[in-house]
Amino acid sequence: MKKNFFAGYMGILTALVMATGAHAQLAFTNVRPPKDLVTYVQMITKDKSALTYRNNISTRAVRDFMEKFENVSNETWYNAEDRFVVMFKLDDVDYRIDYDSQGNCIQTIRSYAETKLANDVRDMIRSSYRGYHMFLVQEVEMPLHPINYFIHLEGKRRLINLRVYNSDIEELGNFKKSE
Repeated sequence: MKKNFFAGYMGILTALVMATGAHAQLAFTNVRPPKDLVTYVQMITKDKSALTYRNNISTRAVRDFMEKFENVSNETWYNAEDRFVVMFKLDDVDYRIDYDSQGNCIQTIRSYAETKLANDVRDMIRSSYRGYHMFLVQEVEMPLHPINYFIHLEGKRRLINLRVYNSDIEELGNFKKSE
């Protein structure tokens, strides 16, 4: 009876120690965000990608691109780790379109000057940041999400990075210019 009780107690204790040890290891692992979550940093940094040809790209991605941008012929395709990227210029706007490995559009990024920015967004920025020049606008469009505008301002003494989303302005960075 004592042997059975002791063996059962040791079995439960061993299981408890192993379970606790497993959870402790999980607590210290790096948890990656879900693949559909695209952060601002990923959008503006360069992917570790290789130049490739249309033949090496998902046919669904190429078909979607050709339907949306039939007048573009100067595009460059890249094969990144978990996505396909196409970059091109159209009407003084730099485009970057990311597709997942199945050919679904993840995001479209347009980079352009202040003159191409929508009037309501431009007026909102000008009224809040007088004396600043908008030197770059990045418009990020993702399926099922409103458009994000990342606006880079330059003043006499400061550089400011803004995000405009649903008519709300969020200041992402405020830097003193070096002299």
